[in-house]
Formats: sequence, C-alpha cells, structure tokens
Amino acid sequence: MARPCKSAKVLTDNSQTKAEIAERIEYEEKFKGKEKIAAPSYLNSRQSEIFSFIVNNLDEVGLLGALDTFILTICVIAIDRLEDIEMKINEDKDLMYNKEIMKIKDTYTKDFLRCCNELSLSPQSRAKLANISMNTQKNNDDEVMKLLSGAI
Repeated sequence: MARPCKSAKVLTDNSQTKAEIAERIEYEEKFKGKEKIAAPSYLNSRQSEIFSFIVNNLDEVGLLGALDTFILTICVIAIDRLEDIEMKINEDKDLMYNKEIMKIKDTYTKDFLRCCNELSLSPQSRAKLANISMNTQKNNDDEVMKLLSGAI
C-alpha cells in the first residue's frame, strides 16, 4: 500500500529539490483555502470548544486550512459523542453490556481514529512530523549542505 503524501513543509532536500519543495508549498497553501478556520454554527458549545482547542494547538504548525473544517468537524463531533457515551457508562456500568451503545461507541471511535490519521492528531503522527521538520531545519542551517546545494 502506498504511503500517504506528506506536507511539503516537512520534506527534506534529499527527497526533492528546493525548487520542487517551494512549488509544492505554494500549491499546498492555495489548496488550504483563503478563509480562516471557523467552527460551524451547528456545533454545540462543547463541540465548538473542542474545535477551538484543536485549531489553537495545531495553528503553530500551519498544516490546517479552511478546507480542513469538514474533517475537523467530524472529529470534534466524534470526540464529543465518545465523551458523552463514556460519561453515561460511568454512571451506569450495565451500559457496557448494551450492544447498541457499544456499537455506537465503536462507530464514533472509528471516525475519531480516522480523523486523527487525517489531521495528524496522534502522538506518533506528530512525532514523525516533528522529526522530519527538525531534520529539515538542521539541513537548512548546515553550512556544508548550503554549499553543496549552491545556496552559498
């Protein structure tokens, strides 16, 4: 199975030329959309709070765009519903044995995990992106690499 494409912001000069990376970054910025990311009006207050929390924490990385609103909305609804299910189970332990409740929980869990993958919300995804970004920054700061690439 093919590996998912990474953002050009975390690519190294070893995988593509600086010109290719710059071109991809330019196109990725266009595909983010022009508008700011905003929570849809139909989200409840808890869902809006989760939405803002994720956007605020991923804002520094710069990977989210207005077009990510839809997948982010699915994610925050799944989180809110999972929290609600877990609170109900904590109040009534017998609900753990209710097939319908557990089926619904499984559905929202799958939605959440898929969204985590798409939005790089898992610790593993963030670690990979941080490692790639760190190595890219090291290569950009390395005088020998600059000399070899013709930047100096």
